[in-house]
Amino acid sequence: MQKYDSPYKEQWGRIIRLRKQLDRFAVADDTNFEEAVDAFTSFFIQCYHLRDWLIQSGFDTKEVDKYVLSNRWLTLCRDMANTQKHQKITHYKPSNNFVDFGLGVSTPIHKYYDPSNQVSRFGIGTWEVGKPTNALEIADNCIERWKRLTNKELNS
Repeated sequence: MQKYDSPYKEQWGRIIRLRKQLDRFAVADDTNFEEAVDAFTSFFIQCYHLRDWLIQSGFDTKEVDKYVLSNRWLTLCRDMANTQKHQKITHYKPSNNFVDFGLGVSTPIHKYYDPSNQVSRFGIGTWEVGKPTNALEIADNCIERWKRLTNKELNS
């Protein structure tokens, strides 16, 4: 058991462990869809809620929120986390409009074909992007953006 010198570092470790588990979903198939949705959902909820842990660790609430809102990847993470957690976002206007693929009540995650690698992947469809964005790419970009906020204090 590890003792952390700052509360957010405990959550950071959890996010890194969850991200490592996502590697098994680099390729999508019909047998791993529901398990992948669960894994990505857990990652994005935990990843976005690093916000709360940072604030509990002494980061300024307004600065953290401003940072999240100024970043495409973190707003995407926020909207996915809140959509998955609450089914529908009612307490703010989402920055992202997810394409409805009819896969579930609140599942913006879907399978798409990646022609450049000739495999199926898990992605997120947004109207802004116009095509699916690889869910692993979103996860990696969210981690990188949180690292930037904490001045690379985080080690992965």
